[in-house]
Amino acid sequence: MVNGAGLAMATMDILKLKGGDPANFLDVGGGADENQVQKAFELLNADPNVKCILVNIFGGIMKCDIIAQGIINAAKAIGLEKPIIIRLKGTNVEAAVKMIQESNLKMIVTDDLDDAANKAVRVASIVTQAQESNLKISFA
Repeated sequence: MVNGAGLAMATMDILKLKGGDPANFLDVGGGADENQVQKAFELLNADPNVKCILVNIFGGIMKCDIIAQGIINAAKAIGLEKPIIIRLKGTNVEAAVKMIQESNLKMIVTDDLDDAANKAVRVASIVTQAQESNLKISFA
């Protein structure tokens, strides 16, 4: 999940460079609210091709705390079953990171896109291997 088409393309490119295979991308744009972020997570969580969710937000118009609250709301409301890697930069990022940490939800947070991409590819590989071995793993 990203905010902006250019960021979507760059995110997919770096995932491919790291050996990943993006299932899709979801652009929440610059004016999304918490409910729209939650709906975005509902879509991603329901897609069987999505092995993990990478959130890459560059907060200028889109405030990072709004994204964080939407993620937290979604995790609590729909019980996200997929691992989440979050990379946030920009407006209200400190507040957003604090909100995520205080939520006690298991999410990987980083401020570096390269690190986020590496982690997303590795986690997706773990999920794929577990599914191929008929193992149930939980990230809740």
